[in-house]
Amino acid sequence: MGLFDWNFRSPDEEQLRGVAERIVQHNLNEVLQRVTGLTPDMLPAEARGYIRTRAAKVVNREIAAAVAADRQLRSVDRTRLSGLVTDTLVAAVADQRRSLRRTIAA
Repeated sequence: MGLFDWNFRSPDEEQLRGVAERIVQHNLNEVLQRVTGLTPDMLPAEARGYIRTRAAKVVNREIAAAVAADRQLRSVDRTRLSGLVTDTLVAAVADQRRSLRRTIAA
């Protein structure tokens, strides 16, 4: 492996997923507090967009901190990491909302 390859390679997908999971675990409650306007009558696509918008500030802040703290993460990994974190947060918030509705309905 040459210097060029070493200098410009990004961490593998598994490492990025691990970082994304840690960010989600540490910030899920904050994002849940931000999505208080999410209503059950929203269509799934509308709800996903709402969650993405409300979580964007948290996601950007945490990704900047992760890239600054971990020398293996390069600035080019931000886009991929942002997508992973956002998608995972959307799924986690949707799961929380579904389980909350089931609890209330029971």
